[in-house]
Amino acid sequence: MSRTAFGLMLAVLITGAMGGCTMMNGGLSTTLPSSAFFRSDGSERTTLQAIATSQDAQMKTCHKGPACEDAYYIHGLVALFENRADAITVFQRLYMAMPASRYEVAAVRWLHLLQDSASVSQQGMRVQLRQEVLSTLLTHLDRTTVRSGKQRDVRIADATGSRCSC
Repeated sequence: MSRTAFGLMLAVLITGAMGGCTMMNGGLSTTLPSSAFFRSDGSERTTLQAIATSQDAQMKTCHKGPACEDAYYIHGLVALFENRADAITVFQRLYMAMPASRYEVAAVRWLHLLQDSASVSQQGMRVQLRQEVLSTLLTHLDRTTVRSGKQRDVRIADATGSRCSC
């Protein structure tokens, strides 16, 4: 038997074994794309990482409710710039854990879009969608920054014993 035939048989056996294990674990094997759905430049990456870190912390402490819905949805939007498979996972978790959330329709649309990227093959549409996502993320970041600034001001006022009537 030649080396090529042996290598081919070995590859078929390994592939079959992996597929069998997947079937035993209760499902079909799906390869998720690991590339980012949107590209980001260096300055955006730093901001996106800061947003992702804060959402990760929020997701670990929340169970349900608006703050938890926000954390999952915003984390899913950030994942669009990092790893498409992660974005799919986050949107699926949002949809499954909180099916009646205010982001239900958006999560389902993102899942369809991410699993069928041919539907956004037009460059102009993709650029517009990217800008809308960035706008949403930056608006969220601004609200979070303002909220944390107000909380910090209250803590400072409490620590100094004075209250501002601003």
